[in-house]
Amino acid sequence: MDRLDAFRAFALSWQHGSFAAAAREMDVTRSQVSKLVASLEATYNVKLLNRTSRALSLTSAGAELHEYVRSILALSDEVSLALTERRTQAVGKLVVNAPMSFGTIMLAPRMSQFLKQHPRVELRMDLNDRMLNPIEMGFDLSLRIAHVSDSNLAARRICAVKRSLYASPAYLEQHGIPGEPAHLAQHRCLNYGHNLTGAEWLLSDGRSEKRVRVGGALCSNNGEMLTQAAADGLGIILQPDFITQQWVARGELVQILGEWQEAPLISLYALYVPSSRLPMAARAFIDFLVREFNDEALSPFA
Repeated sequence: MDRLDAFRAFALSWQHGSFAAAAREMDVTRSQVSKLVASLEATYNVKLLNRTSRALSLTSAGAELHEYVRSILALSDEVSLALTERRTQAVGKLVVNAPMSFGTIMLAPRMSQFLKQHPRVELRMDLNDRMLNPIEMGFDLSLRIAHVSDSNLAARRICAVKRSLYASPAYLEQHGIPGEPAHLAQHRCLNYGHNLTGAEWLLSDGRSEKRVRVGGALCSNNGEMLTQAAADGLGIILQPDFITQQWVARGELVQILGEWQEAPLISLYALYVPSSRLPMAARAFIDFLVREFNDEALSPFA
């Protein structure tokens, strides 16, 4: 017998004064209610209700148990209501993980708008450039700029993220402007990643692809650090346009080899545990991102 059903049968029987009335409210038979109450008495080895042909009354043990049962059932109903609301309304805590640069540049200016639209959501934002699995870390959503291949997660594509080549005017004046991707091998290139020995950049102009081995003085897993280094004249970067546009607007960086982009094109995805019970707050957040961003304009000035 389900213990919570037994508690409810016991409480309703006392509240309404009969097993039959409790059975009607629970939508079960009278005999089922009687068996549920009997199961409690057997479990605790005490008599809970005095039964007569006309009424039910609590024993001393029943009165003591009833105080606990009231609290248990109230908590159960509260939990059920809260979880039902999470599935049907944008309410409650929402824990989101996102890349550091994307979070500070693109999400930060928009979070007040989202929270004003959904005032009952409590947003917890974790910014981290590591590839963290939402299943292991307890995130409702994990935003990633990547190629998604993890079959254990559900993924919704938000938008494309273009990555282009940039350098400072001072660097280009001193070292020259590369005329084609192959020329990058003779330049200082600042690489994004965790490998300090260099990298290969795969570029495409929409018609062909070129693979170039590059290396330079700095490698980092943070795009803003690399972008600042490029603005300081340390070399060429291959970075998302949404990071570099602030420097471009100030004239500290210029785009080079403009027809060439990193290949294949990557996208922003929302990753989450596959479930038909994804909280409405998470669905609302994903829908908000889809409305805010698109493939044509992923810009901090949008």
